[in-house]
Amino acid sequence: MVKLPSLRSCYDTYVRDISIVFLLLLPLTICNAISLFSGHFLNFAEQGELAKRFFYFSDLLIGVYPTALCIITTYYLSSKHNTSPMVVIPYALVMFTGISIANDLVAPHNGLPNNPLIALLTALIASSWCVAFRVFPLDPSRIDFVSALYKQSAHFFGFLLLTVFFNQVVGSIILESDVISGNLTLNPLTISGGLFYQFILGLLGSIGINGHNFLFRAKQQLYEDTKNNLDAWEMGEAPLNILGQGFYDAFLAIGGSGSTMSLLLCILIFSKDKRHITLALSALPLVMFNINELLLFGLPIIFNPTLIAPFVLVPMISFVVVYGVMALGLVNPVSAIVDWMTPPLISGYLATNNSIGGVILQVLVIAIGVMVYRPFYLHYAGKSNIDARAMIRRHALEKSTLTSFLGEVNQSMGGHVNRHEVSQRVGKMMTRGSFVMYYQPQVNLKDPSDVAYESLVRYRTDDGQIVPPMFIKDFHQVGAIKQLDELVIDLVLQDLKRLPLSAGCRVGVNISAESVSDPDIVDYIAERLYHYGVSPTSLELEVTEEAILEDHVQIRQNIEILQGLGVKVAIDDFGAGYASFPHLLKFNFDKVKLDRSLLLNATEERGQNLYQLLAKISEVTGCALVAEGIETEKDVAFVESCGIDICQGFYFAKPMPLEDAVGWASNKSVLESVKHA
Repeated sequence: MVKLPSLRSCYDTYVRDISIVFLLLLPLTICNAISLFSGHFLNFAEQGELAKRFFYFSDLLIGVYPTALCIITTYYLSSKHNTSPMVVIPYALVMFTGISIANDLVAPHNGLPNNPLIALLTALIASSWCVAFRVFPLDPSRIDFVSALYKQSAHFFGFLLLTVFFNQVVGSIILESDVISGNLTLNPLTISGGLFYQFILGLLGSIGINGHNFLFRAKQQLYEDTKNNLDAWEMGEAPLNILGQGFYDAFLAIGGSGSTMSLLLCILIFSKDKRHITLALSALPLVMFNINELLLFGLPIIFNPTLIAPFVLVPMISFVVVYGVMALGLVNPVSAIVDWMTPPLISGYLATNNSIGGVILQVLVIAIGVMVYRPFYLHYAGKSNIDARAMIRRHALEKSTLTSFLGEVNQSMGGHVNRHEVSQRVGKMMTRGSFVMYYQPQVNLKDPSDVAYESLVRYRTDDGQIVPPMFIKDFHQVGAIKQLDELVIDLVLQDLKRLPLSAGCRVGVNISAESVSDPDIVDYIAERLYHYGVSPTSLELEVTEEAILEDHVQIRQNIEILQGLGVKVAIDDFGAGYASFPHLLKFNFDKVKLDRSLLLNATEERGQNLYQLLAKISEVTGCALVAEGIETEKDVAFVESCGIDICQGFYFAKPMPLEDAVGWASNKSVLESVKHA
């Protein structure tokens, strides 16, 4: 039974992933904040033209951010699941761009997609699609390039249909949200309306959506009503409202949306995480001007289930506190709309008509915010009542910071270069030289006429040199192992015609995890047996324990169908380190091949006892047993004493070309010598 991951494990994985993605985007975020700050500073210094240039760069970075988020997220998710980002990123960009343009989710001034939530969702969908239905980078040098091209085209067309579906879903959601927004009557000048207004702003901001754009009409109306009230108050025609634009800007967004000045101080006071402290110190100069992107994306806050709660809650608590204090007349009501980049304390002083009470009130609000953020932050940071094991988990999370991720990126990039080199090697092998089969006998000590072999693939270069099967891992790495398996099956079936099939000769073929779990492998083997006119009883498939850790249901079905055709199925490398015995209960194997490592450990009594115990498997399962790795006469004597009759190893013969294998089988003197060994 597969053990499902715990909620804690899923949460840790999610936080790690979202942190890594946003950490990589920090340079872009920091540059945007600096550009914005520089523009406002230059405006203050009456350098308007130069300020426009910095505002242009800020707008550009803001416009590029969602697309960069889509690319980085796709890159990370695909790399994490061993899928080539070169394949997945175009899928994600097509879906992201298509959905954004079709639903007018683009910036009006540059036409770039501008919704980070859609960026994340499309990255997730594209990565999931390409992991579930794997395709690999096209390589023109591969022999199967044309078929791979058509396969990938069909794969991409299926994804386009999925894009159309999600486009309709997003369109419907946007239509409903527009209806809701249009029918949403918010009045930020009332207590209930103001709390709800602040709640919506915080909730949308916590998932990367600009709430002020969503509530544009309410925001615009708030500004106009505030200006009218201030003008009327200055002329003595109306009392000064407590609630207004200045109230929200000066007291509910101290340090930026979510009152993140409180979070920053919470980190500096209570955190023991060096990375978080460094991040807070780096963000401090920007947060002082209410620019909080560094904290939003560095911790991160957005899309973080733990920190979203205080991010939304703190401004609402501040609303109640500030309104109550002003309503009681303890602090002057806000009588000015200050620029949103005015530093905290200064903004409180100016907003309350140069009153020190406004400064004290901001300090109170910040302090309350620190205490509200504290339990949530400590829970997120893993510092609240943790034991030694939790500390170990925390240490593992710390390794997922920017430094380690950059190392992962470098390693991954190096891996892509390496895979390209591997792909080149594999392509060269498929177009030059040739693959040949070598055969190693499996000797029956009691019946020398029983002839069986294990086939082993080799590569012959153009100049005739034989290369050992180290190249198999290359085929695995570039996703071409099934092509190699099919090629090997063809070569073996061709060679079988020259072996003494009439004497009941059988040949075993090693098959990979990808092939043995492929629903099409049965039809392929049946068709090739018919094509070459070879009896299924002459073929054995050798499946490793590692392979059957994959899809139990499909593998069992494939094994049963093949056995129904007459093909024998063996489990190879039995006892090499996986869950051996449960496999014998789940699958009806015809043969069990005991791994060489078991024999090496039989030099001591415990190893001998284990080997003797394993030798009794045949009595329980009815499987034939093969002792692998026989290299000495002592090995022969030991396995024979254990009741094992079939042996394979260098003592009898090394893997040999077909011609030598044919000669070995027909050499009666060899067989007789084996009989008396």
